[in-house]
Amino acid sequence: MTNAERGSDMEKEMMCFECGAENTFELRDTTRDYKGDGYDFELTVTVPFCKICGTPIYDEALEKEIAQRANDRIRQQCGVITRDEILEILHLYNVSQKFLSRLLGWGEITLTRYIGGNYTPNIGNSNKLKELKNPYAFQMRLQNFHDERLEKGDEKLFKKAQTACQHEIGKVEEKHGKIFGVVNWFLSQSSEDAPITHLALQKLLYFVQGWSRALLGKALFDDECQAWVHGAVYPCVYDVFQQFKAAPLPRVEETAAFEDQEWRILNAVKRYYFDIYSAKALEEICHREEPYIEARKGFTEREACHTVMDVERIYAYYSRISQKYHIGLADLSHVKDYLNTVLN
Repeated sequence: MTNAERGSDMEKEMMCFECGAENTFELRDTTRDYKGDGYDFELTVTVPFCKICGTPIYDEALEKEIAQRANDRIRQQCGVITRDEILEILHLYNVSQKFLSRLLGWGEITLTRYIGGNYTPNIGNSNKLKELKNPYAFQMRLQNFHDERLEKGDEKLFKKAQTACQHEIGKVEEKHGKIFGVVNWFLSQSSEDAPITHLALQKLLYFVQGWSRALLGKALFDDECQAWVHGAVYPCVYDVFQQFKAAPLPRVEETAAFEDQEWRILNAVKRYYFDIYSAKALEEICHREEPYIEARKGFTEREACHTVMDVERIYAYYSRISQKYHIGLADLSHVKDYLNTVLN
């Protein structure tokens, strides 16, 4: 809106509350300072001033527009989530502003204020919203909401959000391939009493890769792992789950179909690794195996390393121990004998 248009629009109702003059004003450019946690800028705005006493005249519509401009700048400087990004999350998971506010444990009108533009999320709330772009993070929110705060009448809304979230998780598998089919299978096997952490998940994937190469002659997935400080890591999986840190990962629905022999590998890794050992113990097993030790040569124990673990070395190592401990698809129970030896 131009100054002339704004002036014409305000002439009908503009009054100076200081001196009482009506429709006697002029528009002036003035600079406003905005300073706060993570932002510091000036904004030039055009506002009406009384021609009689020189006092700025308050106009609600104009001040709302200025507030929106200022909040846009604050969000930009602080890296705060934008209004469009919030709307995208609502659309992505087919939820209302009220439902998402409750899902996050906020007041029911919090998101309405953020979307309106006159309120800017603080960094903490902004980060909570940004995390929801990851469907596994949204699934974790749904899981906790269902376990703790689901009220009468919420079930239909919850199911709509759950369906949309599962669809987005499926897209992650489509993007990254079968490795996320294995990821989702393990997550589907977790429970409140036996949760899976990111650390444990990475090691379980490595053990699946090792045994499938040795016993099936091929890996369940083609991704390469790297020899990081805390054991074998698949970077594409790390990128998706790094925000969880040491917290449990969410339970999800199974998404992939496996062949009978592949099921045997998956169930054996769950039974002899995940069901028995902690995440740190799984890390220790990986640390004591030759493929990891070889990949870490030249690096100190705590030194960052992104060396790819050689797939042929992994195949050779697991083939050798499968022969030594008489481990085959027909009888995988001797995996526990191998693990007892490794840890002792």
